[in-house]
Amino acid sequence: MFSKIKDFYHMKIKKDQPQTVVRADQVVQQQEKMRRQEQQRSNQEYNKQHPEQIAEEKMQVFDYKTNRLKKKLNIAIITIFGLIVLVFLILFFI
Repeated sequence: MFSKIKDFYHMKIKKDQPQTVVRADQVVQQQEKMRRQEQQRSNQEYNKQHPEQIAEEKMQVFDYKTNRLKKKLNIAIITIFGLIVLVFLILFFI
């Protein structure tokens, strides 16, 4: 009879005490993971509620990238043309 009471008492003590010790970096990683999941969930909800705005933003990003690429291509073409003229002048006058 006393052994049952003793076992019950020891079982209570074990449940109250923490079973394992978690390192601080593991806690930080878990919190970051939870934050990322929450942010992804909120982004998905926003995307479902505002599909036209998402499409508009994608179009703006596409236009920005296209214009930036056009500028780089124009600079490359002008540089190549200038180098060709320079080589022609050097070869013609030497």
